Amino acid sequence: MKKYILGLAVLAGMMFTACDTDNVGTIYTTTAQNISFENAKPAKIVTKASSITVPVSIVRTNTNGEYTVHYTLSSEEDGIFSDSNNGAVTFAAGEWSKTFNIDVTNMKGGTLYTATLTLSEEDAQSADAVLNTQTNTTTTISVMCDYNWVAVGTGFYSSPDWWEAEYEVDIEKAEGTNLYRIKNLFADGYDIEFTIGDDNVVTVLPQESWIYTGYGAVVLEGAYENYVAGTYDPATKQISLALNQTLPAISYVFGVFVDTLTMP
Repeated sequence: MKKYILGLAVLAGMMFTACDTDNVGTIYTTTAQNISFENAKPAKIVTKASSITVPVSIVRTNTNGEYTVHYTLSSEEDGIFSDSNNGAVTFAAGEWSKTFNIDVTNMKGGTLYTATLTLSEEDAQSADAVLNTQTNTTTTISVMCDYNWVAVGTGFYSSPDWWEAEYEVDIEKAEGTNLYRIKNLFADGYDIEFTIGDDNVVTVLPQESWIYTGYGAVVLEGAYENYVAGTYDPATKQISLALNQTLPAISYVFGVFVDTLTMP
């Protein structure tokens, strides 16, 4: 009886194996290149140098044989971005990722420069209809050429609507300009920039000042026309800052708060 049961078990196993083999399909192998930029929008690069080199990566799915990708480079800034590859990069056989460089030159401090790379129409249409793995037919390069910031000293900041006590703040100045910044004013990593004009008028352009958990960045700006926030008094070294704060994510307005900054 045991031998009979064992025989049935072996037979059933063989039948199951046979059925399973019959149901194995053909593995799909793509012949399309599926060309794609690795990132659609890489992180912004911040540098104090006037010239840098930015690496850009392109990937593909089909690694059989050599293949040349074509792309265009466009920017609203003339004479800043250049491509020594002249819009073409070649994958060697077996190669799935290729990195090339874009040169960024002649930059000036305090300026954000952007450029867009776009795959040629032929390469943009190289996506496999079955796999549909192509994702990025364009990529954007963003380079911020920062100022050379010089420490001015320690100032004092008073914000009665937010804090009871006055507290110390570090203040820096962009070399060769009338632009200043208060380091980490409302939150770490968020410096508040302002200018003091020759007429002592203080301007605060829109900028992120802190993060409201769950809703995103709070934007701060001078409350008056043309983002004027107040006037600097050289005698007392004080600025009465009228600042408007908003939460763009939900179109919420905190309102205008009048703070006082005492310069070093």
